[in-house]
Amino acid sequence: MATVTHPLKKGYRTIRLPLAETEYDRFLSDRVYAKTRLDELYENFPELFPDAFVWGYALYGFTEPSIKQEIYCRRIRLDQGQTVFSIVPAFVMPYMTGRTQDVDNALFLMRFHVPCWAIAHVFGRDPMYWYRLEQGLGRFSIVGTTVKHPEQLPVHLVADEKHSWLRGERVYIATTAAQDCILGAAVAQSSSQTDLEKA
Repeated sequence: MATVTHPLKKGYRTIRLPLAETEYDRFLSDRVYAKTRLDELYENFPELFPDAFVWGYALYGFTEPSIKQEIYCRRIRLDQGQTVFSIVPAFVMPYMTGRTQDVDNALFLMRFHVPCWAIAHVFGRDPMYWYRLEQGLGRFSIVGTTVKHPEQLPVHLVADEKHSWLRGERVYIATTAAQDCILGAAVAQSSSQTDLEKA
């Protein structure tokens, strides 16, 4: 299996896809199967892919294996712009910190504020592992997530804003939430009703 190594640089990206662990070895070893699956996933979930994917891509080797999970990731290079993306399977957590099926129950309990030391007592590892794992969930971008079934959105929403800084200027992050889920967030230039509603 050929690997391509280079330092992390601007333009290097990750695409996280719902590839099952049972098919992953074939996805890595069979080029025809890999291209077929990528095309199928693009047809079903185009929002997971970069806009330029539609203009074509080429398989582009593999990453080095993850030290934590011993998993290779296939890489692709887009025809337009030549940007390289790593295809990461969704059965592993961000930064390869664990298998999703191994941490699912513990993360569920953390939703109810079960402390990390108690999680470690039941599920093993140390409390800091579970703390970092929970914090790592925030690494995913939720802004701009595609809503596939708008009719299922809750009727009752809550909106609020948070003060922050952008390039030395104070800004306001308008946030909309419902049913324990953030539905959207955007930067507003001021705290006026007009700017917050627009955001």
